[in-house]
Amino acid sequence: MELEVFKYPIFYLKFVGLWITNNSSLFYKIYAFFMQVLFLYIYMILMGASAIKMNNLIEFAELMTFTCTYIATVIKLANINLKINEFLSLISDIKRAIKDFEVPEVYIKKQLIIGKRFFLGNWLPTCIGVISSDISSFFIGQLGIPMWFPYDVNRESSAFFFYLSASYQFIESFLYANVNVMIDTLSFMPMVYLVAMLEHLCNKLENLKRYKLINLNGEIKEIEELDNQKELLNCVNYQRTIVELTRRTEAIFAKAFAIQGSLLSIILCTLAFALTTLTLPKDIPVMIKFSNFMMAMIFQLAIPCYYGAMISLQFDKISYSAFYSDWFYEDQKYRKDFYFFMQNATREFKLSAFGLYEINFVTFKKVVNMAYSFYAVFKRIH
Repeated sequence: MELEVFKYPIFYLKFVGLWITNNSSLFYKIYAFFMQVLFLYIYMILMGASAIKMNNLIEFAELMTFTCTYIATVIKLANINLKINEFLSLISDIKRAIKDFEVPEVYIKKQLIIGKRFFLGNWLPTCIGVISSDISSFFIGQLGIPMWFPYDVNRESSAFFFYLSASYQFIESFLYANVNVMIDTLSFMPMVYLVAMLEHLCNKLENLKRYKLINLNGEIKEIEELDNQKELLNCVNYQRTIVELTRRTEAIFAKAFAIQGSLLSIILCTLAFALTTLTLPKDIPVMIKFSNFMMAMIFQLAIPCYYGAMISLQFDKISYSAFYSDWFYEDQKYRKDFYFFMQNATREFKLSAFGLYEINFVTFKKVVNMAYSFYAVFKRIH
């Protein structure tokens, strides 16, 4: 089965010059260097330099929101580029495992529907926030993101430079907001397939029946005895393959998860603080921008936590599924193999972010609580 879903994020990252492999041409590497300098490094320098002009805590909160977001994006970019060969190998091995263990498409389609909904939940607020912010800046005469330029960007005194800077912000923000979404998509899509494979494995274990039901003259009878020894060994190999693929996924993206989880508490805090300082109806465009940005950040945190929890849940379900098979009808040799399988299946399995914290809903709650604590401190200072 082709894993077509990975092609779209990879295509977009290639378009913006952020997918450099050993097979990339010299022309593409030059193009990638130009794109990164123009739309990433210069942008971060200009945004960082604006810290000199900060006048109050509100401007600091807004600057921290965008700075932390870009730091997280750059770290995730560096991580995926450093481990690009491992990632491509992982995708190839997932594809092979799906074929070797004959995973029915119904399991994969079910998880892909959920994965696509998560993608839209992350992508739509991101695009709405960027477009509403940067388009509104053309009408209100104020740049959507705090940034320093070596020239006057006041629309009244220098309209040309204002529209030039606002256009640059819009193009860059749209390009790299989508980069952030695409990298997040690449990080959780392997887990979509792993959850589908785990569901399939649990179903195979539940169906290890001693007798096969057959239709005999319109009457269902259990008369054909099955040999489940080979099928049990197949399930053991299946489980080992999934464990290996899951650990490789964790190794590739653990650093990105750790950094993102740490920075998101600051981002959510500053967004919440900035929203409480707005005055309506004057600040409606800013409110739309921050609200959608906050929604996108919550999805970026919730998606890996959801799939981390689902993987742990499905691994826990393996032992229950095996227990409710017909193992008690089998011979001594089968029961002995089954016992060792159960001993291994009952071990707790959890994904972690570089060993700093587990990737599940408990972590989601902790990050949100930490963000609220930071928010309370900001409000008290303000």
